[in-house]
Amino acid sequence: MKRRKFLSVRKGVAVGCQCSRSPLLWNAYRQYLKDANVEHFRAEVTRYYTVGTLERLVYHDSLSIRRAAVLALGLVGTYASNDCLARALHDSDKTVAALAENAIRTVWTRYGTDEDRKNLQTLCDMVARKDLLMAVTFASLQMEKTPGFAEVLYQRGMAWFDLGRFDFALEDFQQALERNPHHFRAAAMMGYCYMEQGDTDKTLEAFRTALEISPGLRKTRSEVRKMEVRG
Repeated sequence: MKRRKFLSVRKGVAVGCQCSRSPLLWNAYRQYLKDANVEHFRAEVTRYYTVGTLERLVYHDSLSIRRAAVLALGLVGTYASNDCLARALHDSDKTVAALAENAIRTVWTRYGTDEDRKNLQTLCDMVARKDLLMAVTFASLQMEKTPGFAEVLYQRGMAWFDLGRFDFALEDFQQALERNPHHFRAAAMMGYCYMEQGDTDKTLEAFRTALEISPGLRKTRSEVRKMEVRG
C-alpha cells in the first residue's frame, strides 16, 4: 500500500484568497452559529456563492471563513469537491478538519444521477437494518450501472464484513479506495479485515493509510497506538 503525501490546506494554490463576497459567508455562518438553522444557511450560501467560489474560500486566511466554506460545501458541494475537502482534512484548525470529515462523507454520496443516489440510500438502509444478503445483491446490480461509485463498493464491503466474509469485504474496500483515494473509511475497514485475518503488519499499514488521508480519526489512531504498544 503506497504512502500518501498531502499539501497542507494552507499551502494550496488559493492561499491568501480574499474574495470580495466572503463577508457575506461570514455573516451567514455567524447567524448559523446563533440559531443552528441549517436551511437558512444553505439558502444564503446558494444565493450568493457557486461551489467553485466556496472551494476557493477553503484556503482563506480567515479561520471563520474556512470553517464556513467547508460547512457550506457539505451542504451544496458536489462529488467534484472531493479533492478540495480532502485537503481540508489536513487544516491546522481541528474544527475545519472535523467539518471537512463530515462534509467529504456527504459529497461521496453525490456521485452519478439522482436515481443512483436514491439507490445508494436504499443500500445504506439495507446495511443498517442488517438485510445483508439483499444488500450485497442490490449493490452488485448497482455496480453494473455505476462501476465508479466507490460508496456503493464501500457499503457492499460493510455487508460482507458483517456477514463474516472478510476476504470479500477486503476486496470491496480495496476497490473503493482505488476509485476514491480519499476514502479513509475504506482504508480503515481494510485494517479491520486484516485484523480479523490475523495480519498485524497489514492491519497497521491500512490504519496508517487511513490516518494519512484523515489525521483526525481518533478511533483509528487509538487502534494504532494500542498495536504499537503491544509491539
